[in-house]
Amino acid sequence: MKKLYLIVSMFILFLACNNEPSYKITGRISSDSMNGKTVYLENLLWYVKMSDLKTFDSAVIKDGKFEFRGKTDSSYMAVLSVDDQTFTSIFVENGDIKLDIPESINQSIATGTRLNDLSKQYSEDIDRVRNKMTEFMEYANSQEPTAELQREINEKYTALQQEMLQISIKFLEENPGTLLSAYILASGVIPMGGSEETVKNAYDKLEKNVKDGAFGNIILKELNRMKNKEITIGEMYRDMTMKTPEGKDISLSDYVGKGKYVLIDFWASWCGPCRSENPNVVALYKEYKNRDFEIVGVSLDEDREAWIKGIKDDGITWPQMSDLREWDSEATVKYSIRGIPFTVLLDKAGKVIDVNLRGAKLKDRLKTLMP
Repeated sequence: MKKLYLIVSMFILFLACNNEPSYKITGRISSDSMNGKTVYLENLLWYVKMSDLKTFDSAVIKDGKFEFRGKTDSSYMAVLSVDDQTFTSIFVENGDIKLDIPESINQSIATGTRLNDLSKQYSEDIDRVRNKMTEFMEYANSQEPTAELQREINEKYTALQQEMLQISIKFLEENPGTLLSAYILASGVIPMGGSEETVKNAYDKLEKNVKDGAFGNIILKELNRMKNKEITIGEMYRDMTMKTPEGKDISLSDYVGKGKYVLIDFWASWCGPCRSENPNVVALYKEYKNRDFEIVGVSLDEDREAWIKGIKDDGITWPQMSDLREWDSEATVKYSIRGIPFTVLLDKAGKVIDVNLRGAKLKDRLKTLMP
């Protein structure tokens, strides 16, 4: 009887152990070209410099398949990469996660668990707007560059960005609280200009473990930043001291209030829209720099060499400053900056006369000030 009891107890223990929540990630690849290569399950936070841990696991592709198994107490975001070149993001959570990969792993989308299925739905909605943006830019690139075309590009870009913002807000309202919600808040809603009320309402609904995680901390920092009043027309500029690319301390007050109109240009070498706008600003600087006009560039770079290279490649000749702290920069707090490019135009005494001008709008405004 004791022997039978022991066998039954061991069997029950075996079933309990095997019923513990776990995940299985299965990839199936259409092409044979990736056979023998290694797939890495990596930490997304390592890629954004928020963790020193890069790799969780690895698997070799065999017969067009690979697999990861494990268990997790809470969901997290990871990256699947091959040869450090192609990658896709994935939510790791207990359950059966599948990836059907056409040719390259960066073409795949994970499905099979709640967060991955929701992420697929959200990506499809956003991609529809991104496709509109791509089609419009292809059209714009085929046209002769004019001030009217630049104005049309700016208006279209703003409208499509607002469309993506509304998709994100609606998605958060319908799917609150999750790690995916936090990711969309941090990477979509905040950079696209979501209001403090929208961000706070979504943040308040996050699960506690999500609030305590990396994305929750990012959102909380942004909420604290939003409490700073946005700079408005009519107020005086807010002084800052940072370093030039050569390491010299300079302040905005070195240039502001000296009898010139001053444009404070917030940008970064990694910011695509900033780099696209730079040729326009370079041309305006050449036209107005000898007519009571100055620009001070404030970079949100973190990599000093990339910042210097961006200055050189874009032909920037006006003064530059940065504390090399990216979104933790003093500039983002003082000026409540939530997206770049961003500009503040000051009169000759240092009072704000316009904000967020670029393209044809900036050109037209300078023309009225210095006809």
